[in-house]
Amino acid sequence: MIIYNTTLKYCSGKTKKDDKDTLNPVVDEKKLKEIIADANDRLGAECGLDGNLSVQIVAGRKGTLEVIMVCNQDKVSVKECEDWIRNHFAENYSITKVSVSNSREISVKEFISFIRSADKMGFCNRGYLYNDLEFDYFDNYQYSVQEYMYDTTPLIKEEAFENATMMMADQSFLDELARIYADRNERKFYGHPVHYKIAAANVEAAKDMLKLLVRSLRSNERLLGTRANYICNIEEGCHHETDLEHLISSSRGATIAIEMTGSDADHGVYASSYHQVIQYFEEQINRCQLNTLFVFVEITEKPGFSKPMIATMQEDLHIIEIKEGRGDRKRALEYLKALTKKSMFDATAEELEKALPKKKDYTASEVYETYNKWFSNGLKSKIYQSYRNCEKVSIDFKKASDFPYEELQNMVGLTEIKSIVDQIINAAKVQKARSKMGLDTYGSSRHMIFTGNPGSAKTTVARLLAQILKKEEVLESGNLVECGRADLIAKYVGWTAKTVRRKFREAQGGILFIDEAYSLVDDSNSFGDEAINTIVQEMENHREDVIVIFAGYPEKMENFLQKNEGLRSRIAFHLNFPDYNEKALLDILMLMVKEKGFSPLDDDTQEKCLDIFANACKNAEFGNGRFARNLLEQAMLRQSDRIIRDSAGKRINKKSLSTLIAADFDVNATKQYAKPAKRIGF
Repeated sequence: MIIYNTTLKYCSGKTKKDDKDTLNPVVDEKKLKEIIADANDRLGAECGLDGNLSVQIVAGRKGTLEVIMVCNQDKVSVKECEDWIRNHFAENYSITKVSVSNSREISVKEFISFIRSADKMGFCNRGYLYNDLEFDYFDNYQYSVQEYMYDTTPLIKEEAFENATMMMADQSFLDELARIYADRNERKFYGHPVHYKIAAANVEAAKDMLKLLVRSLRSNERLLGTRANYICNIEEGCHHETDLEHLISSSRGATIAIEMTGSDADHGVYASSYHQVIQYFEEQINRCQLNTLFVFVEITEKPGFSKPMIATMQEDLHIIEIKEGRGDRKRALEYLKALTKKSMFDATAEELEKALPKKKDYTASEVYETYNKWFSNGLKSKIYQSYRNCEKVSIDFKKASDFPYEELQNMVGLTEIKSIVDQIINAAKVQKARSKMGLDTYGSSRHMIFTGNPGSAKTTVARLLAQILKKEEVLESGNLVECGRADLIAKYVGWTAKTVRRKFREAQGGILFIDEAYSLVDDSNSFGDEAINTIVQEMENHREDVIVIFAGYPEKMENFLQKNEGLRSRIAFHLNFPDYNEKALLDILMLMVKEKGFSPLDDDTQEKCLDIFANACKNAEFGNGRFARNLLEQAMLRQSDRIIRDSAGKRINKKSLSTLIAADFDVNATKQYAKPAKRIGF
């Protein structure tokens, strides 16, 4: 729906005719407030043009009324809406010389402001129209929405390309602008033939690209309005309420941009945690994709759920990807200068030269980041000058995930695993070098099998391997997409292959980790065979951009391969993850204790833990590293209980809080593993 603010002008008769009101407070013996309120009673949501027009008077004086009209512009034109309003007042009131003019598109927030003001004046009840039109979607903690109204002035082709050049647009953007402005296109809106994905490392750079895209489409009648809703900070629970559905439904004729970063919370594997969110968006977008433009925004530094989202949506939508561009130092300085014109203070050429880091070329996001730093420094040096020499807090902190190879090497045990991983990395490096030199890369397989009991670090090693191969520029994204039988086997014939192909698209540029792969063929139905056959086919189709890792128990994985020779021949590496012994488990526990901020365990406590681990190792499937983690968590609970009891209301010191003693490990951690380990002999 496109919203307009328009002006109705008229001349009111000096007497009533045919029992019609005159809209003249002198003749009608009513205050103007009552006249407008009565007029609004005949208007409201879906009041005209077969429900495609909603109208409300929001202000007025004698001879002039300020009117809001909300149009389903894919069904009716602005002129038809203006004509309906003019005819409605001419036919129902004793007035002459009725005209409707100065219609301008407004935002939903501006509409809400008009309605609230009219409500305060007694012209209408804001609740009815506000809720009937489903504009009640802003105040929701499950997502954020930012509304933009772009310039309605038509942008000619030369101006569009000039703006694109200024922002160092990628060739993908220039190609799309050429298609948008092509002479052979109709200059009339019939629906959206394509939708878009914008990829940029910086939110502001992505929004600049969105702005130029929307303005160009609107200038060529490919959009009905210039309003764009930018949805971000999307939580996993956003699909439990109707607000997002209302937002999408009420954006007919407009643009919806969906930033796929997700929220700042720790979601683990986005492909799994945002599964329901993606399904929800798929349903809503497919329902509205003809008349609403959807732009999927990937912030490349925080891709969030972008891979599975695009993999899902591209089955039903034609999505064109627009990447952020790059430019040399001269173009970067020109772009930076253009950005500084938006600020409240001037920038000298010398300032900009100094602000821009020394490099050969720059992305648009890097220029934006330079601008943000320059602006922040300008606030301190030019506006709030008392902060010019103020010291700022400085904390030296590095995430372990910034150094995945070092993190892998620091893991307890896994000596053989680390050696094989080194071979995998080196093989990938050599293949990359041969490719750059134009030599044959053998087309060798990189798929793997990880065998081992639960808690033996299979998933952790897979995650680190993905990150390492990304750092070595062997993999593009470094994403790890985890899945199991439930994620691959569909309910109906023919759906399983489609589901498997979707998972491979999600994992493109990364690793597809299939846990307990043997469960795909554990029963007699044919869907498992369909999954295996499709996996084999996709392993060939994506051998350059997806590494598949099959994981599970050693014996079951061996049986699985024996039944599927096609898979066995495509496996390049087999990594067996042994169970940890009691000494290794103690080392793992000591690392966890340090990470949690506790003091090192004393000798007595270590001895007690060693005994616990020795007993645990006698049980099959005791959990390996997970057992150590569970033991520590139970000990922390015991410590908390001990501290509160011993303190008896006294102040608790830091040493007590950071110390675990042997008694804290008097827990029942081993009872959950009742199955004894298999022994050879008697």
